[in-house]
Amino acid sequence: MMKKIADLLRNKNGNFAMLAGLTIPVVFIAGSLAVDTTNAMSMKVRLQNAVDSAALATSTRLAQEEDLSLEDAKAFAVTFLQGQVEEDMPVFTDMSVKPTVEITTAEDNGATIWRVAISMTGTQALTPMARLMGKDSISVGVLGKSESASGTTQGAFSMALVLDRSGSMDWKLDGQRKIDVLKSAVDGLLTQIETADPSRTYVRIGASSYSTYMTGSQKLTWKPSKTRDFVNALPASGGTDSTQAFSWAFDSVSATKELNKHMDKNGQEPVRYIVFMTDGDNNYSSADSSTKILCDKAKGEGVQVYTVAFAAPTRGKELLSYCATSSAHFFDARSSVDLVAAFKSIGEQASQVASRLTQ
Repeated sequence: MMKKIADLLRNKNGNFAMLAGLTIPVVFIAGSLAVDTTNAMSMKVRLQNAVDSAALATSTRLAQEEDLSLEDAKAFAVTFLQGQVEEDMPVFTDMSVKPTVEITTAEDNGATIWRVAISMTGTQALTPMARLMGKDSISVGVLGKSESASGTTQGAFSMALVLDRSGSMDWKLDGQRKIDVLKSAVDGLLTQIETADPSRTYVRIGASSYSTYMTGSQKLTWKPSKTRDFVNALPASGGTDSTQAFSWAFDSVSATKELNKHMDKNGQEPVRYIVFMTDGDNNYSSADSSTKILCDKAKGEGVQVYTVAFAAPTRGKELLSYCATSSAHFFDARSSVDLVAAFKSIGEQASQVASRLTQ
């Protein structure tokens, strides 16, 4: 009997099964926690972008519509915010959000200053393995603040549009060709500019288009109608490479002669803007890299870069998110209505030159 017991103790058969039985649950739990952590970080980024955009849009509207009541402004903020986050809901399991909007006013040398603060907590269910540890959900909190002022005089600016007119822009979305929706969206932006600068004294605007390469451009001019004519004539065909068109835009708004034209006409140093949109991916990753280099250079020299993803895939959105000056300068337009609203918001913000993020 003692010999059999000794043989049993020396027998190593089944060790792997026992070790596997002990370690596999640990591996699954660790993997589940990693997934939950990644989801929480992704949710936080998306919600932060949403509250920043909503806060900036609300303060801009308050500056433009001085008869807008604070209650109506809060309702607008909530509606705008819901529009920003509703597309993200299916991405996360049982996600819910609870926004809070606070608006205060102050007086400064006869001008009214509106301060908007939007806080929001997002909650989503944990993975089943993580729930075995006794916690059913995870929450993250975000806060966006902005302010705007009334009575701000029109500031000078130069703006260059960088527009995707590749073959996918001929596809239909919401029953309309995407290139036609883009033309309507640009028209809305130009209308904002024409309203803000009726004397054609402060704003110069132009555009470039690209598919496989830069396919054309309208130089910066005091007449928005020329840019409208250029955009309305755009076809949709070819591949996608944004490098040359973005380079043209950066060179155009940064040129010494552009500064001189403003100084001669209005005596102001202009704010410089680039509006960069796409509905897809560049055909080659090298085009992403070269465009990012240009974006870094533009932002480093003080150019404000707005970016608009129009029902774009992940890589296209990642490029535009990278290029945007801030999260509030990036618009993820999932529908035709979103695209028009994005360009309208950019036009309002640029024309007002009064609203800014404070956090």
